[in-house]
Amino acid sequence: MKKHSSIKIIIADTAFIIRKGLRTLVNENKQFEYVAEVADDKTLKTALEKNKADVLIVDHCCDDCFSLETISNIKNTNPDLNILVISHEKSAQEIKKIINIGIKNYLLKDCDEEEIIDAIRACAKGDKYFCGQIIDILLEKEISVNEHCIAGSISARETDIIKLLVTGKRPKEIAAILNLSYHTIVTHKRNIYSKLGISNTVELAQYAYRTGLMK
Repeated sequence: MKKHSSIKIIIADTAFIIRKGLRTLVNENKQFEYVAEVADDKTLKTALEKNKADVLIVDHCCDDCFSLETISNIKNTNPDLNILVISHEKSAQEIKKIINIGIKNYLLKDCDEEEIIDAIRACAKGDKYFCGQIIDILLEKEISVNEHCIAGSISARETDIIKLLVTGKRPKEIAAILNLSYHTIVTHKRNIYSKLGISNTVELAQYAYRTGLMK
């Protein structure tokens, strides 16, 4: 993705209501450009052949829709395409299957708007992004650091929040500074702690200085 260019997005989901919701979110964000939406493998293949996209948002829940094989084939035949999987699948075993084919962006369908937007931005840049719930599932199953890529999943928004937390700002103050809701900040904070495997701001500060976030 070129600097300052819009992020061109194709949406692939079997459910009309999900496609409509994602299309609305994309159209309401000036950084995003809606390209196409599809509901099955055949139309997805055609859309990818006819359109240039930066990000494919694709549902994966069963082999009857966009299967693991389908997603893997798309990844192999479109190496420059960044793929964001959005699913209701909460099985650690199934999540690992997605990760193992090289997918590094995974959200659950009940994620909030801010998390979806952050994930799309990260995906377009080629960064890793797993939502907080996915990280929780992986941590509970004691998956290795290399598999869930904790440090790589910290988004730009979460980086901003880390910096503010380390300087002593409280969630309510951060919400006002970033023009976000208090609940959103609290959710991000919980996800950050979960991703980094920490439990307090002292450990967060150590992480921030160690990784160069704070100079």
